[in-house]
Amino acid sequence: MWITHSYLGTTRGGMRCLFFLLFEDYIDAQRGLSDEVKTELERFARNLGDSGALVAPFPGDAPTTQLNVLDKHWTEEERDELRNTPAMLMIDTDFDDFDPRSHSWILFHFDRSFVDRTYAAKLRSLLANIVSETSNQDHDPFEVVRDAMRNEAVARASKVLKLEPGVFGVSIDLRAGWTSLKEYLRSRNTQNKEREDDSA
Repeated sequence: MWITHSYLGTTRGGMRCLFFLLFEDYIDAQRGLSDEVKTELERFARNLGDSGALVAPFPGDAPTTQLNVLDKHWTEEERDELRNTPAMLMIDTDFDDFDPRSHSWILFHFDRSFVDRTYAAKLRSLLANIVSETSNQDHDPFEVVRDAMRNEAVARASKVLKLEPGVFGVSIDLRAGWTSLKEYLRSRNTQNKEREDDSA
């Protein structure tokens, strides 16, 4: 996990995706996530390996990094979603070059009221699927979410903010949407394995 005072200047290098933790302020950064969820995010950061990086602010710099993100070319509806923290923004370009009008992005919302181990275990499963899709060079992790949005159960639990050729933004409430998204990803992985077995 990268800890920084500003998201400006964060580059992707050879990685496929960057994941930015978003907090409204110092208190949000300190108390917005349970210890169990923080542990799962640390595991997620480690498991991403060379495929991606999880970037977080120093607690005192949470307002600065939040402004770094809000200063992008968002619609008002999208800004409202970004203010709903804690959250994690996924992009596939350098931060300074990122433009939500022309680059893919996904916003994952964490539920601060869910602090038990059951939620943490479910979150672990979902984050493991994200790692799998990000690290697989044959898969486009954004296309996976686009496909998932065509699933009625996932779409109901999520909020598609932008969906048109070349531009994609989606906000997912992990409390409401994690079960549907996880089940979708599991069935998708099963179908991919069956296809690989048939072609072998």
